Amino acid sequence: MAIKLDNTLTNLEKILKSSIYENKMELIHPSQEYGPLQIAYIKGYICSLEEILKEVIEINNTEQKNVYKVCLN
Repeated sequence: MAIKLDNTLTNLEKILKSSIYENKMELIHPSQEYGPLQIAYIKGYICSLEEILKEVIEINNTEQKNVYKVCLN
């Protein structure tokens, strides 16, 4: 089960990183013209994704530490 959770978290981490990158690139090279509110929304969305990514990384690190502890005992 730990392996499956690890793979799921790793995939989620990749998806989040990709989404963050794509949204940042959209601000640098917009595909359309955005108003100030839309730009603020995109920046807030990026910030939210980054916070989720930090949590996923922390959960993944915690899960790996717990797995190693169980294996060592």
